[in-house]
Amino acid sequence: MANLWYLSPSDQDGNIGINGYGSEMEQMNLLMDAVTPHLDRCGVRYFRAAKTTPIDNRPQQANEMKADYYLALHSNAGGGGGAWGPIAFYHTGGKALAEKLIQELKATGQQSNRASGIQSRPGLFELRAPEATACLLEVDFHDSEVGVQFLTERRGDAARAIAKAVVAEDGRTWVPEQPLDPKEQAVSLGLFPKDTDWAGALTRQEAAQLAIRLKDLIERA
Repeated sequence: MANLWYLSPSDQDGNIGINGYGSEMEQMNLLMDAVTPHLDRCGVRYFRAAKTTPIDNRPQQANEMKADYYLALHSNAGGGGGAWGPIAFYHTGGKALAEKLIQELKATGQQSNRASGIQSRPGLFELRAPEATACLLEVDFHDSEVGVQFLTERRGDAARAIAKAVVAEDGRTWVPEQPLDPKEQAVSLGLFPKDTDWAGALTRQEAAQLAIRLKDLIERA
């Protein structure tokens, strides 16, 4: 049977970042939202912890499921605004996964001013309690402008990097994303109706309607 990954995004709703970052729990769940579609596409088998499940209960839940891997996602603090970059903590067999995570995150172009991006930390609860191969990833610092920019504006890059590391560790092949057809994308944005005649030319009235829809879309964004 394929490996089972237990995914644990942070539940720290009181850990607030700078520049409108919000809470660590909110942001790590948004990041996990962006990670899992890649795992689905590549055939990775996983279980994602619910927001309502406290971290203290998650290793036991993972153990009961007989999970093969335990991956916790957090954002870091305590750098006084001058620290940025990912750090992966591991325990025993999790070193290879930690190395893949840091390698993929740095491949996005995100740099680090930390002495080491990979650290053995066997005493951390989310590393010592699970029976699975465990890794805790501090994706970046939410108390620095550089870290917050990566965690929010470049969330897609971070999610893709994390997913690539998981897929590689799982022994699977990365399946590239299929770009959206421009017509389908325009329809999904509400710029054109589904029954649009793409072969015909735009009338002035249709062009005016398109301009209004585009204006509304920009204002909502």
